[in-house]
Amino acid sequence: MSKYDDIGKLMYLPLASIEPGELCSESEFIITAAAEAILNSGGRNWIPVIVKETGDYQYQVVSNSFIYAVAQQAELERVWCIIIEPESKNIEQAKILAKEAIPKVNLSTASRDTILAALGYLVAQPGSALRGLDVMVAANRISAANRETWSNFNPITTLRCAITRGKKLDALAKVFYLSPPAPLAPPPEKVSVKRASRDEIFDRLNYLSTNKIGGFENIDAEKTADAIFNANKGKWKSLTPIPKLEPGLDTAKMKTFKTLFTL
Repeated sequence: MSKYDDIGKLMYLPLASIEPGELCSESEFIITAAAEAILNSGGRNWIPVIVKETGDYQYQVVSNSFIYAVAQQAELERVWCIIIEPESKNIEQAKILAKEAIPKVNLSTASRDTILAALGYLVAQPGSALRGLDVMVAANRISAANRETWSNFNPITTLRCAITRGKKLDALAKVFYLSPPAPLAPPPEKVSVKRASRDEIFDRLNYLSTNKIGGFENIDAEKTADAIFNANKGKWKSLTPIPKLEPGLDTAKMKTFKTLFTL
């Protein structure tokens, strides 16, 4: 048998050839009662176990572990199974469809409606740490935030949406994950604002703006580059006149500005 000969097939496999996967957490009563239901209806499981091949005519349960546990309890000789490719994404999908795993969405890119639905799900769970949360307010504020740069959920605590550190913030990991921020390109070398060309000034401002560094995403790089390049800088003794050229360059942004510019 080749590695993927039976992928996608519904097969009636010997129970002895199937190894267990994750243990089923269902109660003994439910398993015993389900086993009796199988025996009373011909001794066949009409919902298949999901398995992967581990060798020639050897398999392992990857999903529907409850059905496998019931088949064991009923002491069946053979079990209906579907064989899937043993890739992690396929196994995760099978677990989600069997309600053995909770699907997660990428908070870095999720739409406002998806965030709203996910928060609504969390709030509705018994004993939820987020019970009482205004999901509309939270979804609006989270979706409006610059989530692409987040490496964890901590920035949510600054959005004033009643999600604080601790159990409330930790609860988000049940339905959300974050893509790692893309690595930044190396920054340009520092240049003198007195000697730099207009393009050199723009390139550095655009680097800060494109990478959303230090609030520069709110700065018009073209306009600011023109203002700095065209200014009469001959008598400047410091970079202090810069904010007068572009009011948006406050004290905090000037600290970032000085990482790429000198006098």
